[in-house]
Amino acid sequence: MDKRLEQALNFSNFRLILATRQQSLKVLLNNKLKLSYNGGLFKIDKELIMFISSIGNEKGKDCILLDINDVPIKIVDLTDFFNKIKIIYHKTMNQYYQSYQKLEEARAIRKVIDWDEN
Repeated sequence: MDKRLEQALNFSNFRLILATRQQSLKVLLNNKLKLSYNGGLFKIDKELIMFISSIGNEKGKDCILLDINDVPIKIVDLTDFFNKIKIIYHKTMNQYYQSYQKLEEARAIRKVIDWDEN
């Protein structure tokens, strides 16, 4: 097989593996950004965080939220709920960032390995 064709095939395989790992990281991220609370299942995202923040997180305040299955769930203690979603969001995003950085480093290492002076 021609050396250039072999290099192109190897690069294509590398890109496929990289894309698959990035997709797996996204799935893992989405799975970790879920919270079971008061019988409901909530997807933690920026919108939920901002909504709860705008309502106010004073002690004793409550509200009704729709979970991911559109079931109305009464959140009795907004402060507790808000703290839990912030902790999960930040922890998960930090893990995602670190894992993504490892993939970026793998891409950079691959460029160095495949570098040709010509």
